Amino acid sequence: MSKCLISLMLTVFLISVMPAQMLNPSIDDPNEPFCYFSKPTDQIGIMDGREGTLITPEGYLYAGAGEMMFFTGNPPIPTNKRVKTLLNGHLPVIQYSLIQSGFLYHWTIFATTLDGTPESPLINFIRVTVENKNKEKQTAWFATGIRYQNDANTDWGVGDNRFGRPAMPDRIGDYEQAGLEFSQDWHCRHLKDAVLYNEKILYSFPSRNGMKKYLTWKMGYNEPPAEGEMTLYVLPTTPVGIVQYPLTLQPGEKVTLDFKFPYMPVDTNSVYAKEIQSARFNFYLDKVINFWEKKLGEGMIIELPEKKVTDTFKASLVNSLIARDKIDTNYVQKVNEFQYDNFWLRDAAFFSHMYVLTGYHREARQVLDFFHFWQQEDGNFVSQGGQYDGFGQTLWAYGSYVQMTGDTAFAVKVFPQVMKAVDWLEKARRHDLLNLIPVTTPGDNENITGHVTGHNFWALNGLRSAVYLAEVLGRSVEADRLQAIYDDYLSTFLQILDDITIKTDGYIPPGLDTAEGEDWGNLLSVYPDRTLDPHHPWVTATLRKVRDKYQEGIMTYGDGRWLHHYLTLRNTETSLIRGEQEAVIQDLYAVLLHTSATHAGFEFSILPWKDRDFMMNLSPHGWFAAEYRILLRNMMVREQNDTLHLLSAISPEWVKKGEKLVVNNAPTHFGRVNFSLLFDKKSATLELNNHFENSPSAILLHIPWFMKVRRITSHGKTLNMTDNQVLIPPDSRRIEISWKPLKRETELSYQKTVDEYKQEYLHRYECFMKEGF
Repeated sequence: MSKCLISLMLTVFLISVMPAQMLNPSIDDPNEPFCYFSKPTDQIGIMDGREGTLITPEGYLYAGAGEMMFFTGNPPIPTNKRVKTLLNGHLPVIQYSLIQSGFLYHWTIFATTLDGTPESPLINFIRVTVENKNKEKQTAWFATGIRYQNDANTDWGVGDNRFGRPAMPDRIGDYEQAGLEFSQDWHCRHLKDAVLYNEKILYSFPSRNGMKKYLTWKMGYNEPPAEGEMTLYVLPTTPVGIVQYPLTLQPGEKVTLDFKFPYMPVDTNSVYAKEIQSARFNFYLDKVINFWEKKLGEGMIIELPEKKVTDTFKASLVNSLIARDKIDTNYVQKVNEFQYDNFWLRDAAFFSHMYVLTGYHREARQVLDFFHFWQQEDGNFVSQGGQYDGFGQTLWAYGSYVQMTGDTAFAVKVFPQVMKAVDWLEKARRHDLLNLIPVTTPGDNENITGHVTGHNFWALNGLRSAVYLAEVLGRSVEADRLQAIYDDYLSTFLQILDDITIKTDGYIPPGLDTAEGEDWGNLLSVYPDRTLDPHHPWVTATLRKVRDKYQEGIMTYGDGRWLHHYLTLRNTETSLIRGEQEAVIQDLYAVLLHTSATHAGFEFSILPWKDRDFMMNLSPHGWFAAEYRILLRNMMVREQNDTLHLLSAISPEWVKKGEKLVVNNAPTHFGRVNFSLLFDKKSATLELNNHFENSPSAILLHIPWFMKVRRITSHGKTLNMTDNQVLIPPDSRRIEISWKPLKRETELSYQKTVDEYKQEYLHRYECFMKEGF
């Protein structure tokens, strides 16, 4: 058979088969936490640091100058461990284990700076414990080495499931990555306890009798591996600077090896190099634990019977703060430290909202203080060309922050920016045929050219916030003007939507003058701020249409080609406000299903029911982290005008005898909310200890859809229930509920969702193996 024919057949085969790849379901070990991603990635770092280390799918450390690999056995085999966990379930300390030849290898990995400040160099700490699980004395071999990157199978020239580096930004907030360009000639040298790259410390290792030091694993013609020092002519994928440990251990005996891997190589003669060499693993691990536990304790606390739900809430805060960079005096909220090491107004607006809703007001203010750099000379706020939603997002973020915190000094500071932005809007509308936000090409999200529906929802959100800020500052003239602009804009926009939705059966499309586009901002008619009534026919029709596009229980993108993770949560928030409790809980578990065992979310790029690989669109994605925390907060406590809503949606998995639901230090427009709900077999007790500064006009307690209430009392007085809601007095301290489950059994939980997914995936995999598609 000719090579051309073989090549043609291979091409046809790849074209037909590649899109339909599936994984052998055996990758999901029932004895390990479920990890949705086939090739998960994680970030470790310090709050506000400019760099973050990538923990690769294999469990390696990808940093600025190279990637630290691990090997076991002799001959050496690279380790590969897909499922990792976090220390205490939520801290940025990666843990994983594997067994090879009767030896248990366990990794503990974290990153920090030696002085605890974000400006200092980032150091990765790696501890590997090797334990002999055999019944007799045996020898294990463990080794480390550094390569520049792994194999690259895409057209990007970057290793698979990695990010490009180095990168220098044109301005603060643009994509940046510390790092070195690959150079084929590595001058490599071993010291007693360190590997040098061009006379800088690449990593340090523990010195031990019998250890071996190799420049590379092999030499030509099977010569002994080179030792000492040499200028190496290698490929990016070649491991260099290798240290190997033969470990002869008795049964049950353990050996601990501690390594330190600076994000960037360090000058050997510097003071910092000496500090790195003397840095102790346990000392810095304790500092990392104490810092993050203290930070988590500063904000809203949620305790639920399902640890996955609350661990994701906590880990999402950690990922958000690691993705924030302190650059000079600015706090720049990025999306992650990898491929999205950028600032976007649209993302940062949600981050700041998450911080303020969950009790991190200082962090929210720091993020918002960077927004003004993105105000153009004409007054609009634009962080990426054509993305005119920045106008509304900025004003909305300003207003929601002030409403929650009462920070009038901030309101005074930003109000001139607000008015300048509104001046831009008025001028832009005068030159637009529809009298709305102008035609644009955002190059993202909706992926259209035209009048973007979501930009106009955002404009209305921003104008409402502008009115609020004017009223708070007592600027009545400006408030009246802004209200008139808002009223005119709303009337204009609703008339256009009315004309469009007649043709779309009520569905609000992504664009106002094109049938193309991806669902995005058109999902924002109710959340995060209300333009339409939650039960408006357009809202109902839009929800129905986009939910019909779901795969694996979550949103799709690219006309159904990819899954989209955090986009799902916009529909979830709308359903929450609409009182669709069961849909909310189903969405909650669906988005949790699509996280790693370290609770990282993703954006898109994963094909439904295929190989569960996001390729270069790495996790964790910060927008998911922010939206998830907002959702869980809103499920527990949320505001709607002057009404405080409690427990808008809870899971049947939590309502079991002896279980408890706790919310503490939850900020609201009215003050801090604290309560606990203790479940008995046929009753529940709600205890409240709220600290209101401005008492709500009403408190609505939502009753779970799966429970039938017999009686609800407050201090001996019976309370009436309407539509699964109970109006309780604002000064209530204790509510007694007598109830029982409805006859129809309602089984919803994270574990059940995982089990059902595995079962369906197995069924599809068996069909794939039989039919090939």
